[in-house]
Amino acid sequence: MFAAAPDLSGPAPSPSLEAMQEIDQDHTPTGAQLFADTVAALGWRQVLHIPGEGILEMIDALARRHPQIRHASFRHEAGMVYAAQALGQQTGRPALCLAARAPGALNTTLALHTADTDAAPLVMVIGQAPLSQAGRDPLSGTDLGEVFRPVVKEVLHVAEARRVPEALIRAWRIAASGRMGPVVVLIPEDVMHQRSETVPPAPPPLPRAGVGAEDLRTLAAWAAQARRPLLLAGGTGWSDTALAALREFTTRQGWPLACAYRSGHLFDNRDPHYAGELGIGIDPALYDAVQAADLVIAINLRLGELNTFGPGGFGGFKLLATRANQKLAHLHPAADELQRAITADLPIACGPDEALQALQSLPTAQPEAGWRARCRAAREAWTASGQCPGPLDLREVFGTLRQQLPPETVLTVGAGAYAVWLHRYFDLVSPRSLLGPQSGAMGYGLPAAIGASLAEPGRPVVAVAGDGCFMMHAEELATAAQLELDLLVIVIDNQGYGAIRAAQQRLFGQAVGVDLRNPDFVAFARAFGAQAERVARTGEWLPALSRMQQARGLRLLALSMPATVSKPV
Repeated sequence: MFAAAPDLSGPAPSPSLEAMQEIDQDHTPTGAQLFADTVAALGWRQVLHIPGEGILEMIDALARRHPQIRHASFRHEAGMVYAAQALGQQTGRPALCLAARAPGALNTTLALHTADTDAAPLVMVIGQAPLSQAGRDPLSGTDLGEVFRPVVKEVLHVAEARRVPEALIRAWRIAASGRMGPVVVLIPEDVMHQRSETVPPAPPPLPRAGVGAEDLRTLAAWAAQARRPLLLAGGTGWSDTALAALREFTTRQGWPLACAYRSGHLFDNRDPHYAGELGIGIDPALYDAVQAADLVIAINLRLGELNTFGPGGFGGFKLLATRANQKLAHLHPAADELQRAITADLPIACGPDEALQALQSLPTAQPEAGWRARCRAAREAWTASGQCPGPLDLREVFGTLRQQLPPETVLTVGAGAYAVWLHRYFDLVSPRSLLGPQSGAMGYGLPAAIGASLAEPGRPVVAVAGDGCFMMHAEELATAAQLELDLLVIVIDNQGYGAIRAAQQRLFGQAVGVDLRNPDFVAFARAFGAQAERVARTGEWLPALSRMQQARGLRLLALSMPATVSKPV
């Protein structure tokens, strides 16, 4: 912690412009300048924010001292953090965003929770009211640490300018270490005006755990005896080396592999070893295969509610909950995730790189004849089944989308029944090609697409959203337009909260409060300078998509669906 006892002697007024100009004759760096220099030293090349009280000194210092750092201003703080989450996940490095005092900072709460559930590395710096006003209910709040502490990895308080670099470096390390996640740094406004000769130090190497020799011998013995082995992979923090080793291991061993919820991008879905995705809408045959496996090695995924869903209904802690004649090894970088909900026979605290390095040393096993092929056949049968009633077939939509988009395209998606169609019928073939919240946060898709575009400007990005999901953060169309991003948005419009409508009908026989009166999405998008069209029938889809692919800049396709369409039938 970096907190110091507050001075309650009285408020300290902010210095006037004349006073600041006079003080600037002193070349000793201010807290704001130390902040800017540390940001540059840590390699941050873009900063996301909405300018406001408490962070103005930081923004000004960045612009003056390091003009090469790009500033991206958003329209809502939650959209800003969703974009930062996507930026961090795509680059594998913590992203940086700045939030002004409350209410600006408080707007980020759900998005920070989403970053935590998705293990997304980011640092959010909040400009606090001056230390001299602590405990006096100043305008826009004082101590926000207790608000954010339950939904982030760590909250750091900075009470002196000389400790600004230390706090930022520590936040960067915490966000990137172990199970990645968000870190909040609180810096009072008056600290920005203090001066210090502190020189920002270089960031230290990240700590890493590994697989011990005894655990490796146990894994080798289990693998040699297994007849129906199965790999599970998920989470963030995968290097290209680890992903290549994962593909090599499954090919050499002949084991089937399934991915955690919304982690299907870790493994080419067309590969004959790929068996499907866990979580909401799990294929019943995949559920049965996991239960039938005599050895399950789960790498880097949380064995919580989402990844233990059973087929049908909504609810977790079913998969792997009861196991007969099955060994479970759970390898995860956060020790507190091990044995948390599902008890493993072999819990190992290590990240995906260390896990795959250990697995590479295992001798080649002899699985049961046909085991992998049966798992793959079940996957292919699942993706070939299901119907979409109505004039616009979403199976055809996502099948065609896969055929037309470059393999490296990134898709972002929020929460809602519409997302089931993407997960089931769109094959992911490139690493880091899907971003979607595990928190169930609606409104994620569009701002996440902005973050993905900022992370890799030359990589195609498509945001997919339901009408209710899209309207949660539709204001970020303005951000995408202002940043001049090359971005396609697909809105699946069934005039309501489809997943909730289906649940109400199933539970109570009627739907209440779920019908939505939407704007004309085509006119709405055009108001931001986007090219936009509406698609109402399957035959219209490919021509409209082709026109959008030939265009550049911000584009939107609105897909008209009957209110009765929810999930595949």
